[in-house]
Amino acid sequence: MSQPPWAQPTGSTHEPQLKIYNSLTRSKVPFIPIQPEKISWYACGPTVYDDAHLGHARNYVSTDIIRRILRDYFHFNIKFIMNTTDVDDKIILRGRQRHLYDEYKKEHRYIDAEVRRDVRHAWVYYIEKYLKRIGPKTLLEPGTFDDVVEQAYGDILAGGSLEPGTKPGDKEAKVKMHLATARSTAKALMQDPKLLTPHEFYNRVADPMYLVLDEKLGTTIKGDDYAVFTKLTKEYETRFFQDMHDLNVLDPDEIVRVTEHGKEIAEFVKKIVDNDLGYLTSDGSVYFDIKAFEAAGFNYARLEPWNRHNQDLQADGEGALSQQSSSVKRSDADFALWKASKPGEPSWASEWGQGRPGWHIECSAMASGKLGNQMDIHSGGVDLAFPHHDNELAQSEAFWADGTRKQWVNYFIHMGHLSIAGSKMSKSLKNFTTIREALHVRKEWTSRSLRIVFLLGTWKDGIEITDEMVLEGRGWEDRVDNFFINAVENSKNATTTTNQKGALEDVLQETEARVRAALLDSFNTPAAMSAISTLINAYNSTKKIDTTPEDHISTARFVTRMVNIFGLNGDTPADSTTIGWKGIEIPDAAKEYVYPLARMRDELRQAAIAKSITAEKVQKIVSSSPDQEDVPTSGRPRPSYARALSEFSRSALEVASPSESGDLNKQILALCDRVRDVDLWQLDIYLEDRENAPALVRPVTEGLKAVRREREDKIRQKEEAKKKREQEALEKLQKGRLSPADMFKPPHSNDFSAWDPDGLPTTARDGTPLTASKVKRLKKDWELQRKAHERYLSATQNGAAGPAGTTASPAPAAGGTATERDPSFS
Repeated sequence: MSQPPWAQPTGSTHEPQLKIYNSLTRSKVPFIPIQPEKISWYACGPTVYDDAHLGHARNYVSTDIIRRILRDYFHFNIKFIMNTTDVDDKIILRGRQRHLYDEYKKEHRYIDAEVRRDVRHAWVYYIEKYLKRIGPKTLLEPGTFDDVVEQAYGDILAGGSLEPGTKPGDKEAKVKMHLATARSTAKALMQDPKLLTPHEFYNRVADPMYLVLDEKLGTTIKGDDYAVFTKLTKEYETRFFQDMHDLNVLDPDEIVRVTEHGKEIAEFVKKIVDNDLGYLTSDGSVYFDIKAFEAAGFNYARLEPWNRHNQDLQADGEGALSQQSSSVKRSDADFALWKASKPGEPSWASEWGQGRPGWHIECSAMASGKLGNQMDIHSGGVDLAFPHHDNELAQSEAFWADGTRKQWVNYFIHMGHLSIAGSKMSKSLKNFTTIREALHVRKEWTSRSLRIVFLLGTWKDGIEITDEMVLEGRGWEDRVDNFFINAVENSKNATTTTNQKGALEDVLQETEARVRAALLDSFNTPAAMSAISTLINAYNSTKKIDTTPEDHISTARFVTRMVNIFGLNGDTPADSTTIGWKGIEIPDAAKEYVYPLARMRDELRQAAIAKSITAEKVQKIVSSSPDQEDVPTSGRPRPSYARALSEFSRSALEVASPSESGDLNKQILALCDRVRDVDLWQLDIYLEDRENAPALVRPVTEGLKAVRREREDKIRQKEEAKKKREQEALEKLQKGRLSPADMFKPPHSNDFSAWDPDGLPTTARDGTPLTASKVKRLKKDWELQRKAHERYLSATQNGAAGPAGTTASPAPAAGGTATERDPSFS
């Protein structure tokens, strides 16, 4: 849909080539800020009723990346405003539920028969409400609930869809969530009360109890008892910003909260009504009039016009506690600006009576209050495009309708989802991993590794968590880790200048141009990351003799600047002159022990490789190292590092002592390998041996761990494959234990009644002579067994045919059988 002339951004910019994908036009368009070199930006923040998950990380980290690029690469001055939604239907419901549950737990400190009875009733009610395939007449017992679930929802748990022929998605994820909740409660009811603390029990049965307590007592909460709700929101807002700091996301320049702008929101609504674009309903609510809005010359649902009649999205936007009947509205699509508060909901005074803001109006009023009648950028997750941002846009244009018509938001940018198993991560679906769990408990991610994954994907497109995605991110991080370690080492003495053109000069210039072109192209970070990888590959493959000091320094500084701009180096400023990123050096406390150890090891190792090691030389090298038992000069003793140094020294002297025998060169090399691969590795330090150069002292990175795991996996797979081959060969050999003379006789076969001298059948069980063709087939089987038996007899004579790890029994005596020799054989 094209925009009217007044909606087109006008002005100038110092980056005229910069284009941004704009959700309003669904295309890449030139970025022209309202004021040259300045950007006004409003970001939809979290609804603070639960911990943020990795899906939120995707939104806010990607937003942070774009913000940093605009600020640190393109040098725009940005005013960044973010809201936290601390009043909406989800918050009201969760805050009320938690308050009522806390009160219940205060009254029932012990899990007695009454509590278990209440939980059981809540469990049944929860199942009847949310799991419709389980009929009301179904006998529900905790002990047999898994069988009921398998019968009713086995197809969904196996990956099926509720509607045949469709792909499973959010609806199926929600069913799985309800099943998990019901199962958790059932297991808690089955558990011996003595084995669960009250805290554990109450946690496992919370959701069904939330539901029942709220339906029973929710309306008793007073409208002005704000503490019921702010207790929840303050807690989770604090936790949200802690998570953002852990992810190295920049703080907003200003945070706005709904509860702090109640008066301004009410006044905002009043003006919309005064402009005849909103109306009061009989229940005391105020709704936006979409028909009147469009009649006034505006377009509604400009972001996602295809969704304007999507009733599910409209209902979700109105909230779970909103008016269910549309009879009070002029049109089904009209949405609430101000909601008349019902019993149990927080309320504020207004000219329409006690009420509370609608969800969409909050951002319109607060963003307009801070940024005026026009802003450059409005951002959020892609799921907010409709109805939230479309309604925001309509409300704000309606508010400013009596003035000069300007585009309220010039650029909407929406971050793609992070999905798992085909369904977006969602608090309401509970199919998520929280940020703090991922970073601090499971430790599956670091701030850097997660950000790298987002940088490797396009910000506006969805990302599916896969093993390949994780490996790609880890590979990029490891590549940069190694580059920085080598670049820092190579540039230590690269302080002189030369007129010689370096081998990397042209490659660096080409990379800088590629990165710039990528970022001008709507922040195409995957292309920028690829360009950096190509530069690093060129650096690694270029011979040192062809490089100049400027090659090392300039290349390292460029890569450093880019990782700083992308937020991959903590709080280090983009223009820092320090080469590298955090984590490429060992801890300061380790240096005074590990560096002497590395030097001593280098000397011993080189002498052993040259086969020139002697006991005297070992004594001389070890005695020349610092006294490892002394208190370190830093005053911060680190016994683990000191112990590694002292044990290595002592072990070297021991293998070189006169009482020891053997090849001293091999023993020293084995000792050098052990301190590298075991002792220091366990301290997160690695010595990277290099040809004709001292070992490089570096921290153990995720990349190094991955390489070791892969190497160990290959060794294990190789050993398992060898064992399997040996077992198969043994089993094949064991089949030859049976003599062909016995193979067609009882107890091995009861199909025949007469045999020739070699044991070949001649007569069937009923006395009927065998046909020639039958005898021919049996003769073929007999011949195969004869050959197998000969191989077996040959192997047993060499002691190789017994069970794995043992020798075989002797060959049977003449005329004997394997069965007679080993009664267990059958």
